[in-house]
Amino acid sequence: MTSKAAMFGLGALAATALWSAADAAPAPQRPPVDRAQIDRWMTELSNWGKWGKDDDLGALNYITPAKRKQAMALAREGVVVSMQLPMVIQPKMAEVAADGKPNGVGYFEIRFRTFPPGDPRGNDGYSSDIQEFAAHGGPNTHLDALCHDSNKKGQLYNGYPLATTVTEKDGCKKLGVDKWSTGIVTRGILVDMSRLKGVQHTPGTAAMVSDLEAWEKQTGLKVSPGDALFLYDPGPVGPNGRRMNGGFDITVAPWMHARGVALTGGFARTPGVVDEPRADHRLAIAGMGLPLLDGADLSRLAETAARLNRWEFELVVAPIAAPGGTGSIVNPLAMF
Repeated sequence: MTSKAAMFGLGALAATALWSAADAAPAPQRPPVDRAQIDRWMTELSNWGKWGKDDDLGALNYITPAKRKQAMALAREGVVVSMQLPMVIQPKMAEVAADGKPNGVGYFEIRFRTFPPGDPRGNDGYSSDIQEFAAHGGPNTHLDALCHDSNKKGQLYNGYPLATTVTEKDGCKKLGVDKWSTGIVTRGILVDMSRLKGVQHTPGTAAMVSDLEAWEKQTGLKVSPGDALFLYDPGPVGPNGRRMNGGFDITVAPWMHARGVALTGGFARTPGVVDEPRADHRLAIAGMGLPLLDGADLSRLAETAARLNRWEFELVVAPIAAPGGTGSIVNPLAMF
């Protein structure tokens, strides 16, 4: 529901933060992608039934024990980098406050208290807080569960019926974030477009397959099944004081499907799909079963990767196992 990380759409931040995808610059010229093309990809790139009719994991099935061992071996330096945006106080909108139900716009509120002497529960001198936030939307770095979006025809990933799988009482009976209670541990790969040589690319625009394959050639890395793929592509600072950042062009989706990408920061929404601006969610989540990490801050990751000259790392993402949850606030960690 937000723009994607490595665009990586970032909510209300300071001048060093990145623009959201809605502000992203036009992608390089390529044939327009329309709703009809997305519909075709929904069939051609579908992972429905690939891991059985009861599958809850989608593309995370690509993360095998062998892939986790490969990832863990990358944490050699003892260097850990957070990919979470700083939490920013952002009050809920009036319509959310009125009925206590989400409306697709993110917020974060926190209230503190130190318990006084004579507290009836014996908590004298303790301090505590109540944190309230939306699982989706800026300014929160979050993981989208596979029940977060549908195919717009009444079905979730793997053909589960939306009407009976997601209810206001129980949330997601299938495909919820609680199905990932053991977390996501895999190899992460960062594509840093600011350091890509020999390719015509305007900073802050959507990256194409040719860009990714040029990066593989330059670094000697190859994206393989189970990898988490992120794109860092800082462009100029825009009028809102935030730095524009590109994302994966939607035409990269077939390439990701062929490579077996298990998790990604997402796709650039501008120009996106001419008649379906949120096609990235429908295709990735409902069609490919590909979880999306929204709103990740890749600036520290890019700085560390450049310093170490290493563009692969162990990635650890541990969502809160909220029963029936459609997503979770997360603090993704990259380990070198």
